[in-house]
Amino acid sequence: MFLKTANKSRFQKLIQQMFYTMKRAGGVGLASPQINKPLQMFVVEIKKSKIRPEVKPLKKTIVVNPKITSYSKKLANDWEGCLSLPAIRGLVPRYTDIIVEFYNQLGKKQIMKLSGFQARVFQHEIDHLNGILIK
Repeated sequence: MFLKTANKSRFQKLIQQMFYTMKRAGGVGLASPQINKPLQMFVVEIKKSKIRPEVKPLKKTIVVNPKITSYSKKLANDWEGCLSLPAIRGLVPRYTDIIVEFYNQLGKKQIMKLSGFQARVFQHEIDHLNGILIK
């Protein structure tokens, strides 16, 4: 079992709060350290927007204990923002393609191959889990 029964409802409430906070701030990802929760977890949801009409959408995803297992050799620079520093943008190099392993909110192991903006968002959020605010 991934979580004890007593903790399941608190964990689900935390997930709901994180998605709410992320959406209210206009973000696509939010890591638990950003809200002062010492967990290796982030939430992400990517939708097409006026700013990024070309992005591949990603449904609501809960990522626990992520590990990037493979990186492409190619890097791409793009502008990134962060909900922790809303008025700041920076040009950040990121791998264009990654493979990431993680657990979902039910404790089931997931493996995802991500590219483009999706890969960028995952790398950004994993940086937060590793104590990196801006790269």
